Amino acid sequence: MAKWARHAASGLVLAWIAAGAAWAQEAPAAAGPDGAATFPAAFFAPYNPVTAADMVARVPGFELRDGDERRGFASAGNLLINGERPSSKTSAAELLKRIPANTVTRIELLSGAQAGLDVRGQSQLVNVIVARSAQRTAATTYSLGLRHLQYSNRVGWLVQASRSFQIAPNADLAVDVQFPNLLGRGDSRDVLLSNTGAVTGARRVLGKPENIGVQASASLRWRPGPDDRVNANIQLAPNFNLLETVQAEVTGAGAPRSLLVGHTDYDNNYTAELGADWDHQVSRTMSLKLVGLLSNGSVDQRDVFEIQTFPSSFLTRTQTRETRNGERILRARLKWTASSAHTLEFGAEGAFNYRDTTLDIVNQPRGGALVRVPLAVSNARVEETRGEVFASDIWTLSPAWTLEYGLNVEASRITQSGDQRKERSFRYVKPRATATHVLSPSSTLRFSLTRDVAQLDFAEFSSTVDFINAATTQGNPNLVPEKAWKARAEWEQRLAPRTALTIAAFADRVDDVHDLVEIAGQDAFGNIGRGRRLGVEVRGATPLTVLGLPNAELRVTALWQQTRVTDPITGDKRSFSVPLERQGTPGGSPTFNTGNKDWAYVVTYRHNLPELKASWGASVVGWSGREEYRRVEAITYRRPAPRLDLFVETTQIKPVTARLFVNNLLSPDETRTRTFYQGSRASGAVQRVEVRDARGGPEGVRTVGFQVSGRF
Repeated sequence: MAKWARHAASGLVLAWIAAGAAWAQEAPAAAGPDGAATFPAAFFAPYNPVTAADMVARVPGFELRDGDERRGFASAGNLLINGERPSSKTSAAELLKRIPANTVTRIELLSGAQAGLDVRGQSQLVNVIVARSAQRTAATTYSLGLRHLQYSNRVGWLVQASRSFQIAPNADLAVDVQFPNLLGRGDSRDVLLSNTGAVTGARRVLGKPENIGVQASASLRWRPGPDDRVNANIQLAPNFNLLETVQAEVTGAGAPRSLLVGHTDYDNNYTAELGADWDHQVSRTMSLKLVGLLSNGSVDQRDVFEIQTFPSSFLTRTQTRETRNGERILRARLKWTASSAHTLEFGAEGAFNYRDTTLDIVNQPRGGALVRVPLAVSNARVEETRGEVFASDIWTLSPAWTLEYGLNVEASRITQSGDQRKERSFRYVKPRATATHVLSPSSTLRFSLTRDVAQLDFAEFSSTVDFINAATTQGNPNLVPEKAWKARAEWEQRLAPRTALTIAAFADRVDDVHDLVEIAGQDAFGNIGRGRRLGVEVRGATPLTVLGLPNAELRVTALWQQTRVTDPITGDKRSFSVPLERQGTPGGSPTFNTGNKDWAYVVTYRHNLPELKASWGASVVGWSGREEYRRVEAITYRRPAPRLDLFVETTQIKPVTARLFVNNLLSPDETRTRTFYQGSRASGAVQRVEVRDARGGPEGVRTVGFQVSGRF
């Protein structure tokens, strides 16, 4: 980590120690003897929240996560609503946006054992308690926003409206409609170098995306009787996207070398999901829950590139890709409170996943015939049938100690048809154990050991072509899930309602590391053996009263980790090669998305001005570079400065919140270096180098926006 980053981290620790002197001046934390923390609705009033998402974002020391990397319905993340896991794979933040803030009575912060549910893999959960239908009236929330992205010369918009209302004394319905529009522009400039560092040319790439979407959803909560609860969710999201691309390349002397003009349409582009669950109280000590989920997705992508190679060559290249995918899940869980010391769970889950892809590439010289471009594994249908049984016990050894342990046994079969045919069967035994020790009402220790199996990405079973970046990734029908033993120790300290500090250390032994491999002279996603991951994560929130700022608070989330695996090409030890994770969106808040990066942090400062009914704040987001190791090239991404976001908001007209924001104020460019080797990276002999200065796009772009949100 850079020297300045170490100094900043030391300063933050000292600030927290200093803030501890002010803890005694605040009211005691609302914590029970089991270490659970409760935040009533009044706790969030200073933030004038519009939806439950605004409230959860202010829970001290908590980071909302979706958990998408986990298999089956276990990927529901760390969110509970009225003590239940949502029967949906929609992101947790999106689900919370559909719940009006005035219907939330309190928010509870729990450990996995305290939740008493099938929430394996989660050390902390947030439980949003929503008032029953009979206790509240209809509520509507809305959000209207405009945003301008740097370089785009266009203004995009966001319109969202949600309404929650009672349709019967024992049932309520929430509906949500969104119309996001993102109009951007990317500007990348490459310098082409020889192996000696001499400039051999330059390239400029302009991208102009236009992403327009519609998202409609509805959620039903029904209580047909005192022993039954039914929840249903439905969502449909069609998208209307296109992309225009221009790429020009010149020689070292400035003479034109090539010109490409591209147009990409995304037709028949949608996702749809239907989920439902039924919870029946069989007896005072036993309950049964059934969950069903059905989802479908589709996208037809058509790329047309007109390519002029000077002085006289002209080619039209057409790439047509059609993708269909879907998932079906059925799950049953029986919960039995056998005694005051033991809560047992038994269950089973069955799932069927599929992805069907076709890719056709055709070249046509000017005035010439169509020439089909062959590509291995360009057409593939992948299906997975999976079954799982599980059992667990939450054992309360004493008021201070709780042990949650369980076992999952999974069997699956994956078949692939199309250009290649393959059928494989897998069986995994996945034990887990979590011990929670409540040191005091404000201090908790947690220790966990879990056997984890990652979800395969079926897109990697078929080949893809990135023509603009001249990168082909071949489909790999032999890909297997990454598996890991994950150990974690976590200490949580809460001494005041707005003061929390969580420090966690983790160590993972990873088998079948997911990375890039070589197949028949081509790059492909695959498995490269055993690796390890070690790290430390810190989450904290504190008011700054001790610094004379009674209405200000600081929140920090940070992670440092080290990954190591043996490179299959060179035989050297290196970090995991990872895809590019984004740290935020142009119009949204920064996200803590670390992936396998060496380090990352998000620091947020907020200052309320009660006399002006306003607030302002800033977020600083930083992360390390990343490397990608291919057969003949090494790609390095570097970002010279952190992302800085600023906002000012006012509640002069309640319950309306008006917000002006500038995201990525410094607009730092991202530098990408592609180093190509002779033969392969094992040779160590550099053939050529491309250095790209990327402006615009999802990260290197300044966004100015204005948003009005409220409820009625």
